[in-house]
Amino acid sequence: MLRMVSSPDWVRLSFGADMVLGFSPGVFLHNALNTTINLLQYYPDGCKANCAYCGQAREVSQGPECKTLIRVEWPLRKLDDVIKKIKERQGDPRFGLQRICVGQLAHPKAAQDSIEITRRIREAGIELSISELVTPTYTFKHHMEEMRKAGGDMIDVAIDAASKRVFDMTRGKEVRSMHSWDRYLKGIDEAVEVFGKGNAGIHLIIGLGETEKEAVDIMWYAHQRGAKITLFAFYPEQNTLMEKRKPVPVNVYRRIQLARWLIENDLVTYSDFVFDENERLIDINIPSDLSIDDIAPAFMTSGCPGCNRPYSNERPTMEFRNIPWYPSREMAIKALRQSKLDNVIKALEQK
Repeated sequence: MLRMVSSPDWVRLSFGADMVLGFSPGVFLHNALNTTINLLQYYPDGCKANCAYCGQAREVSQGPECKTLIRVEWPLRKLDDVIKKIKERQGDPRFGLQRICVGQLAHPKAAQDSIEITRRIREAGIELSISELVTPTYTFKHHMEEMRKAGGDMIDVAIDAASKRVFDMTRGKEVRSMHSWDRYLKGIDEAVEVFGKGNAGIHLIIGLGETEKEAVDIMWYAHQRGAKITLFAFYPEQNTLMEKRKPVPVNVYRRIQLARWLIENDLVTYSDFVFDENERLIDINIPSDLSIDDIAPAFMTSGCPGCNRPYSNERPTMEFRNIPWYPSREMAIKALRQSKLDNVIKALEQK
């Protein structure tokens, strides 16, 4: 009897991960290889959600055949073949693999299949760190406990939207989707409780329609709950409800990157952020002893250690939004100036 092509036996790989593992040919611009193998679940009936910005959305994909997410293909592979390739490459400095991310679709089988995929990876003798990227609509605390027992060491809740207003507009009832803001907030607490502070976090996409104050608010909230913050810069997917929305401006993203870094390193209080009447971040009261060299990591890829995600926020011909390596001083100065936070720029460049 033939087995259905479906997770957990089958998974999709990000195109970058597919190249690193040798399934697809290609060359990485600037030699920015993926250090994380990103896996995404696959189901014949597709994702059940209808998020306005996503190429996997129910009304966009109309089943499983939509192959794109963050504007690249996600080839379908047998999990056993993926595991074999990872085993061949782990520990080889030419590839620099550090982490595997097990990503969920919004699907009733998602939580249990994440547990099974994680278990198979560990039982194969793979020693790379494993992150779980979960959808709390279908993943609950008891599932998270099983993910950790199976070998996951970090977990992220893909909340994406910075406020209930934006969440409902892009992921909830307003776009005929089932996700709930309150359930996602509860999922963050469950993730921190199970995996521990700093080992659980949120995925946040900047540019979905939030104000900069809303972005700072959700980052402050997440940090106070013990969750780390993974930032993405919105770039429109073709054929989605938000395909005509412009990418988030670089200056906006640089301000939020700097705010995240200051928050996560406990270098500011909430009152240190200054907003104008349109809730735009116009100033930050930074510690007087900070230098440009100190703040350089603010503009790097944030999130789980060992995850660099090159070109997940822009096209390869564009400037990196998340710099996938430690920035040079020149890169840090350029990124800082792009923030247009004049007082912060002046204070840091004087040192």
